[in-house]
Amino acid sequence: MSGLDKAGALLVVVLWGLNFYFIHLGLLDTSPYLLGCLRFLCVLFPAIFFIKKPNVPWKWLILYGLFISFGQFSFLFGAIAAGMPTGLAAIILQSQAFFTIVIAACMIGERVKTYQILAMLIAGVGLGLIAFGQYQGQLPVLGVLLVLLAALSWAIGNITVKYVGAVNPLALVVWGNLICPLPFFIAAVSIDGWQATIEQLQHWSWGRIISLAYLSWVASIVGYGLWGKLMSKHSAASVAPLSLFVPAVALVVAFFVLHEPLNQWHIFGIAVLLIGLMVHLLLPSLRKTA
Repeated sequence: MSGLDKAGALLVVVLWGLNFYFIHLGLLDTSPYLLGCLRFLCVLFPAIFFIKKPNVPWKWLILYGLFISFGQFSFLFGAIAAGMPTGLAAIILQSQAFFTIVIAACMIGERVKTYQILAMLIAGVGLGLIAFGQYQGQLPVLGVLLVLLAALSWAIGNITVKYVGAVNPLALVVWGNLICPLPFFIAAVSIDGWQATIEQLQHWSWGRIISLAYLSWVASIVGYGLWGKLMSKHSAASVAPLSLFVPAVALVVAFFVLHEPLNQWHIFGIAVLLIGLMVHLLLPSLRKTA
């Protein structure tokens, strides 16, 4: 992975770490599934009028949207509704890295290098420490299962990107999410009720507008655009583990912006995560230099 690609990967980590603050902001006056519907409507419009459809069969675009967007976030929202703590859900969601690598190895035959396994093990320990510090009570079993399904859905979406190959990443994000607003809207009406959904659409706040702008244009178009480009260029084992470091950014942002406390387990876990990140990004270059 080149230095430019590494910088792009780190940018994605930062953007997705900030993502959780803007999700929090949007959920203050918007139900989860309606927020998902509005998010992907903003991804589509007006971009779909200016970005040409990628030369990809419709089946791959539909699979991309169903798994990496609707499947991932519908399961995640369902887990939170089932009582799963949001911070812990964000941590468990990063298990998609392990799912992605296993699926890529089984279906595509990609090889996993020793330093990548070492980096993932170190990052896994760091995530475990953060999870212990984040929530030390009983976990809702249904919530955990739903988050794992969300992670699996994201992983399958990553493999779909591998099958799609090298295309315009922005076009893939925009056209791949063409069908997403509809199932999100159906879920919103089914769960919240028609009247509540209409009332939310009639009243808009600056918080919702700012949240949607970030979630759609920054986290989705820029973040998933860069992520898709990296996934198409490099092996899953090189790219997927980078998402493991998103919770560290999210915790730091929550500490400074939302004034959520950082305990010793959080700090220790973030330090271990940074060691894993250095192993993943720097060890190959150090070995070549040596």
